[in-house]
Amino acid sequence: MAEIKYMPFITFIYKVGKNPKTYYGKCCLDYISDDHTGLDNEVKYILTQGLNKYREQNNLQKRKSKITIGVLSFSSNNIIMTYSSPKEIKCFDFYYTYDKKTYVNGTIV
Repeated sequence: MAEIKYMPFITFIYKVGKNPKTYYGKCCLDYISDDHTGLDNEVKYILTQGLNKYREQNNLQKRKSKITIGVLSFSSNNIIMTYSSPKEIKCFDFYYTYDKKTYVNGTIV
């Protein structure tokens, strides 16, 4: 049986620059401080780094456009069980796992 994880995650939408397309993301984290400056800011660095790594792997310039993040949900380890199967990774445009792996469009970067 798989190990059950009780750790926080944030699901969110994001837009890049003036592109009207909405993307979906999820960050599974070890810890979220109670004195953060916004849940959107908690994922912004991870999202920016992951997208830039993806762009680098595809021989594209680093992203210079502004990223806008809208938090859809936050689940904490003290509220509900937060384990999902790895199959859900393919449902998101961006996914950051508990073991610090980043996926863009279902592919590890």
